[in-house]
Amino acid sequence: MKQKRRARGTGRVYKENGVYLLQYTTKDHKRKAMILRDESGAKITEERRAEAAARDFLERQKQLRDIETREEYLEEKAKLKKLKARLTITLDDAFELAQQKPHSRSASEQVLRVSQRYWIDFVSFLKDNYQLKTLDEVERAHAEAYISHIRKNGRWNRTISYNKKRCPQRKKFKDYEFGGNLSATTLNRYQMTCKAVFTFLLPDLGYSLEENPFYFIKPLKLAPAEREIFSEEELELIFKNPSPLMRGLFTIGITCGLRLGDVATLRWQEIEGYSPNLCEPDFYHHEINRITRKTKTEVHIPIERELADYLREQYEVSGQGEYILPEAAKMYLEHQNVLNCRILSYLHSLGIQTQRSIPGRTRKQSVKDFHSLRHCFCYYAGMRGVPLPVVQSIVGHLTASMTRHYQSHADKKARMQGLALMRGLTTGGNDSFGTSNGIGTGNILRQRLLEYIHTASDMEILKLNVLIAQIADSAKTPQLQEPKLLETVVNE
Repeated sequence: MKQKRRARGTGRVYKENGVYLLQYTTKDHKRKAMILRDESGAKITEERRAEAAARDFLERQKQLRDIETREEYLEEKAKLKKLKARLTITLDDAFELAQQKPHSRSASEQVLRVSQRYWIDFVSFLKDNYQLKTLDEVERAHAEAYISHIRKNGRWNRTISYNKKRCPQRKKFKDYEFGGNLSATTLNRYQMTCKAVFTFLLPDLGYSLEENPFYFIKPLKLAPAEREIFSEEELELIFKNPSPLMRGLFTIGITCGLRLGDVATLRWQEIEGYSPNLCEPDFYHHEINRITRKTKTEVHIPIERELADYLREQYEVSGQGEYILPEAAKMYLEHQNVLNCRILSYLHSLGIQTQRSIPGRTRKQSVKDFHSLRHCFCYYAGMRGVPLPVVQSIVGHLTASMTRHYQSHADKKARMQGLALMRGLTTGGNDSFGTSNGIGTGNILRQRLLEYIHTASDMEILKLNVLIAQIADSAKTPQLQEPKLLETVVNE
């Protein structure tokens, strides 16, 4: 009959050379064997007495191990108390301390100011309702109560404050309820800001990441209004009769795909081949080398003819200074909102709608502004066959998916043109090679030839002319002999 396995932790009693031994595991997880002895120290030779001696020995070992474990626990707890006493973090200091931790991306001063206001609102909620003062006192219930409140009623602190240095003349504030409830995007930013502070600081207090009060609160699902691009008709209006400032901003914006901050603060030194004493400045096929303000990404933007022509004219105006658009740079660095308002006013004067009503919200959503030029650049680049990695490297997107998102702006006209190429699939005809309105594969092929001619070398142009001559001759008269090889014709 098979011997029954002993319970875990009871060791193994076995007989060897007439004497019973005990095999057991130490607290260091090492296997050890010992001879069992009675009270007088004599070796045990009976199984019943050996089992009893083994039980007594293992029980004493367990008691000693429990005592040691308890002492270690108390010792670690004492250390944690000392650490907690030394690292007590108040709610008022938490945001500043969190910013001192290493971050994957450095935020701008404006973003930090907004994020700090979010955190201050959360702290005000905790102090007014729960009289909390330190970070370790905040629990999951407190976080859930705050998020529930702002989702229903907006922020907790309704006091409107302003900085006299940044706003010398305070404007009349309509009412906090004027804009309606906070958007899902803003609510998620409140939650993300508070969660990030705890994520950075809780390990210093000996807590795990799952003990973050915001860890189990799911953010709201977003359904934002997509930003729109300028149509070709709107771009024609924009460049029809702009002021010098608007012309410079929109020209650089549409040809470079840069954000407003990068366009307004673009420096002459960032243009390849720039010198303050150029007699005939020509930056055609040079590059703009810049580190973007927002993502700190280095971008290299080729300068094509439209931008080169503008830079040549602007060089006479500001070529000796630091910024290409000094007026825009001063306005952006000192009064950023003023520059944005000037741009929106210009668009409104042209009859371009820049906002859209959102169901359930009083405040309208901005869908068309200067940033739409960045979308235009990506979209039209994609429509004209510029490879996605090239577009991404020019605009400085961190991921290719973001560039694809910027290119997803097909309007009705573009969809109709694209689908026109699919004609003839069911009839087997060749209608797709030409349409009544001139849109088809034939025109696309002509466009490809034109683009090829602009970039081809002299030898390639010569070969192309020879081919055209051969095709023209064969169309006039029947071809009686085999055509000559291209290399032979060129050599002749």
